[in-house]
Amino acid sequence: MKKTFTTLSVLLLAGALYAQSLTGYDIMKKADEVAEPKTSSSTATLTIHSKKGSDRIREVIMKSKDYGDVEKSVIVFTTPKDVAGTGYLTFDYEEEDKDSDNWLYMPAMKKTRRIASSGSESEGSFMGTDFTYQDMGDRSLNKYDYNLLGEADVDGVACYKVECISKAHTEKDPRYISYIGKADYILRKCEFYDRQDQLHRVLTCTNFTTIKGFTTAQVMKMENVQSGTWSLIESKNIAYDEDDIDDSLFTVAALEKGRIR
Repeated sequence: MKKTFTTLSVLLLAGALYAQSLTGYDIMKKADEVAEPKTSSSTATLTIHSKKGSDRIREVIMKSKDYGDVEKSVIVFTTPKDVAGTGYLTFDYEEEDKDSDNWLYMPAMKKTRRIASSGSESEGSFMGTDFTYQDMGDRSLNKYDYNLLGEADVDGVACYKVECISKAHTEKDPRYISYIGKADYILRKCEFYDRQDQLHRVLTCTNFTTIKGFTTAQVMKMENVQSGTWSLIESKNIAYDEDDIDDSLFTVAALEKGRIR
């Protein structure tokens, strides 16, 4: 019994020392490396809440496919009529220092334009929501410095609390704090701070489910605490690793021809 107790103590101590040795960068890298499906398809309801209390409802289709060196994703609005057909296409590259390619198609103007992956344009509102274009893609690990601030519970889930500071210091929200699940390294919450270091926006991820082994947040809410507005994405009909997503859907031509349905 004594030997068993001693062995258990050593294992527990080793686990504690390992946890203490993790840096903020280590944790964010593990979060970035969490396994994802090769393909993803879903629909979603997007609610945009104004500071006057009114809501605008949008329906969208979302698809993505991982090609190894690049992940391609597309979002297309289906309703209401005034935004139907609007699409956003993104190529996120595996190469760490390579910026993403992004295109926005506006059917009313019959025009597609490139959206810069960094700078003021990327920090603009995505389709009138509290999400930015930058929020809709991946953030490069190398563009931030990281500090492990400690631990905190988010909806009863033990999380690492990691401070992420932009090396450029030019972003509207140059600092944010990520709450990463200790058990699965899944993002549960994120707090964005503006250039005056005042809390600006808060992202919360809820209604988690497991689909084909992948932990998935079905609801994401971005709240602008300064303006009193918020935007909610509620995902439905989520399907992973299906074989029927045509490569040609991830093209500007597919957006302009309205092929994504």
